Amino acid sequence: MSDKKTQMLDAMAAHVLAHGLNNASLRPLAKAAGTSDRMLIYHFGTKNGLIEALLMHLAAQMTFGLNALLPEAPMPSRRALFETVIAATRNEMFAGYMRVWHDIVAAAAQGSATHKAAAGQIIDGFVDWIVKRLPEGEAAPERTARAILTMIDGVLLMDAVGHAEMAEAVTEAFFPLE
Repeated sequence: MSDKKTQMLDAMAAHVLAHGLNNASLRPLAKAAGTSDRMLIYHFGTKNGLIEALLMHLAAQMTFGLNALLPEAPMPSRRALFETVIAATRNEMFAGYMRVWHDIVAAAAQGSATHKAAAGQIIDGFVDWIVKRLPEGEAAPERTARAILTMIDGVLLMDAVGHAEMAEAVTEAFFPLE
């Protein structure tokens, strides 16, 4: 990817993190990137191509941040992994990413093929990320990672609607003291 495209994606990502994704249209994204909406289409092919590239860029940024907080190494237990990821994603540094994730899920649920495809790629990336941090000797690492990601996503959804206490319920029910 060219430096120019990366710079535009960085600027648009900052805009989306501050203002959300659901109301993102070409003009505000172009303004954030310091270009015109026509130039965005030139660089990304279509609006859907732009949105997909932007979503992947945001996912990569979030993964980079999570990697800084939780380097690639097995955690001592599933519970420790779950609690560490929940704590990290509740950090203010990730608040914008969580809002954008909920925007992506909402658009996918409303039938956007672009958002659904991007969500699938993001989920697959985070499953791989979790697999690398599962305790050593995990019998079914991908299955376990998918289950943990589903629980993390559920907790973050509950956080978004004001029920943060749900994390404690999930932790106790699915990760008894290990």
